[in-house]
Amino acid sequence: MSYILHRLTHLIKANRHLHRAVRYLLTPYRVYLDARQRRIYDAWQRQHTEQPPALASLTEQPRISIIVPTYNTPVPFLREMVQSVVAQSYPHWELILVDDASTNETTCQAIRDLAEDIPQLKPFFLDKNRHIAGATNYGIAQATGEYIALLDHDDTLHPDALLWVAAAIDRTGAQFVYTDETKMDEHGRPYQPFFKPDWNADFLRAVNYITHFAVMSRQLLTEVGGEDGAYNGTQDWELFLRLTRALQPEQIAHVPQVLYYWRVHQASTAKDLDAKPYVIDAQRRALEADSAARQVQTQVERDPQYGAQWQMSYILGQAYSTDTASFDESTTVGQLLETTTADMICLTQHNVLPASTLQHLATDAARPMIGVVAPRIADEQQVIANLSSILQPSVVDLLQQLSRRSFTKHIYLTARYNLGTIDAPTVVVARTKLAALAPDTPLTSAQITAALCGKGYNTLYNPHVTPEEDV
Repeated sequence: MSYILHRLTHLIKANRHLHRAVRYLLTPYRVYLDARQRRIYDAWQRQHTEQPPALASLTEQPRISIIVPTYNTPVPFLREMVQSVVAQSYPHWELILVDDASTNETTCQAIRDLAEDIPQLKPFFLDKNRHIAGATNYGIAQATGEYIALLDHDDTLHPDALLWVAAAIDRTGAQFVYTDETKMDEHGRPYQPFFKPDWNADFLRAVNYITHFAVMSRQLLTEVGGEDGAYNGTQDWELFLRLTRALQPEQIAHVPQVLYYWRVHQASTAKDLDAKPYVIDAQRRALEADSAARQVQTQVERDPQYGAQWQMSYILGQAYSTDTASFDESTTVGQLLETTTADMICLTQHNVLPASTLQHLATDAARPMIGVVAPRIADEQQVIANLSSILQPSVVDLLQQLSRRSFTKHIYLTARYNLGTIDAPTVVVARTKLAALAPDTPLTSAQITAALCGKGYNTLYNPHVTPEEDV
């Protein structure tokens, strides 16, 4: 049944007019779901709010320069953004507003008025529009902080956002820090929180999961060249790809707290990617450039159902011999390897993978940092349960209560990303990686993924490949 619904959804989305008609008819139900999920999240948040570390406990307290390009920003949104910075519990900050040649004088005057009252606010007014990347780079050049934070002109910060970030820097020495976030409507009401994992390489190449709030070392940012105007519209994603290529995983820190409020309004990218069609081309080019920089061959395709997501297929230029075996707790890895010489082994409960599909998964299984690849799991509850290897248990429990209208739940059901130990009905694994395990490792997905993750490998979940049930 789940597979049938999946295919039906795909067919509806393939017809844009039918998709819009169905969305219109389902509007009352979506409103009901949103209200229900808001109540569930609000109740959860009241029980799981953590107190930030004490400022005095931080040995390192770096100055953080917050860069905000503005352009015809509605004054109420501008004031809310600035006030959210002024209200920070962490005192070592400066706010750099770079007006990108606004044609609305009320925006410029509001910036001047705010600067008169706020000593830590530094306004700059460009004579010519440089677009968002150029304006951001101008602001970075004026910054005096050891770290640079990116904030959109119509968004806001949690009062403890900078304190949590500074604590992460103090604890880990990270060069790049990002936090969880939530969308908020035009009235400033939060909804749709997004709970992110720690550094997750395949996830970042499927969707810009980092987005906001992002804070990075000014020295690092200068070394990689700042933002690139050739990617306006997706300049932050391209920058994150470039920054993370220059870092080791331990230099990237994630703060699992909702600290950024992303405002959704007309023509906002947060609302609809199609509101800014030039973004799509920039995203494709950014991902292709990332592959070229990593010296890997890939095919990059926009997800036909979910336009903000991308499917990156690796091209290794060779075919692999394959074999299929059944999961069996009473059988060991050593016993399996005595029965097959195949390069790639598909372990399954009851699914069938056509040869072409198996070869597709094998290209990922052959990648150096990937232990096993799991194709789409039909049981959505199991998909969410597997997130316990990358998300806090309380978040996983919350997601089990929500529908796919939850952005976090939706993205984890539909995108490619890395996991740790999982339960899955089907996985593909390279023989060489199985051979590195203890021969007495039981032949179950949980035991094998746990053992491989213990050796430094990642599990890859790929929901774009759907096995056929062997019935």
